[in-house]
Amino acid sequence: MENEIIRQAHDKCFKGFFKRKNVVADYIRYYIPYEIRRHVDLNSLHISMTGFISREMKEYFSDVMATLDIIGSANSLRLYFLYEHKSYPDWFARVQMLNYEIQKWIELKDSNQLSSHLPVIIPVLIYNGKDTWKFSTHFEDYFELPSEHFLDFVPKFRHIHHDIGRMDDAAFKTSIVMEIFHLLLKYIHYDDLESKIDEIYSLIAKLPDGDEARDYLEISIRYILSIGKVHRKRLVHSVKNFAGGEKMLGVAAQEIKEKLERTSKPYWEQKGEISTLQRVIIESLTERFDVVGQSLSEKIKSVQSLDILNTLFKKTYRVNSVEEFDQLVNKVLN
Repeated sequence: MENEIIRQAHDKCFKGFFKRKNVVADYIRYYIPYEIRRHVDLNSLHISMTGFISREMKEYFSDVMATLDIIGSANSLRLYFLYEHKSYPDWFARVQMLNYEIQKWIELKDSNQLSSHLPVIIPVLIYNGKDTWKFSTHFEDYFELPSEHFLDFVPKFRHIHHDIGRMDDAAFKTSIVMEIFHLLLKYIHYDDLESKIDEIYSLIAKLPDGDEARDYLEISIRYILSIGKVHRKRLVHSVKNFAGGEKMLGVAAQEIKEKLERTSKPYWEQKGEISTLQRVIIESLTERFDVVGQSLSEKIKSVQSLDILNTLFKKTYRVNSVEEFDQLVNKVLN
């Protein structure tokens, strides 16, 4: 399992690409099987960065939900694509994706958006880990059954598996952005990345939209600085042809350095940050809902993880009531 900083760098890069409609549309256009693709209207594409809170209060935003209308449907049927990214082999990934699907169906039910049938959700696992992915795409393979008669009681479920590291580079030459995305994620683990940098940046330079090009430049810089086996001087040489490229690299490098320093702070400094964040959460809730209550305040103060507290702080702006926030905290503590 990767450490948290590396995992976050992979996820941020993935989200930086897949939060964009043109990227998801290109992926569907070039990598989803034709028999599925021909039924969807790409002009109806809607993207949402979904997430839910686990029992450990870890928030997962690496998944992307794409919603599309089904062509020729008399009842305005919709199809969903769930994109989940993994940068290391994860035996439990199929359970996680099925859980995301269930969460989505429950969300649709609670918002009265369901008709007489559940919408189809097609899970796509995009993998760019260095190690070989050895797991099945079929959910039923999790189970060891005494006989085939037990199959009726096992969920039947599979996902599309997109293994970037095992793909030939020729398969990336579909659109400019798809080629940038695949080359970056394929070679990030290897020394070969240094020989691919100029190719990646020449592709970025070909993008007609200057703002889009700068966005992908920044995404790539931060990803390579965080994980890639490339010396900073080599990176400076590659980005200097972009307006503001060197400054962008310098800012990114400083922010990454500060983040690493924060994670290595001594225990007493972390305790001070924990206390401050607990107070800020309570103040934020009080500002929104007037009264927080002694019981919830004590629960917040009992949380001793900076990661969890940071997630809770973000939720103070998203919940609709103190009671809803109280339920989130209870999930952490149970």
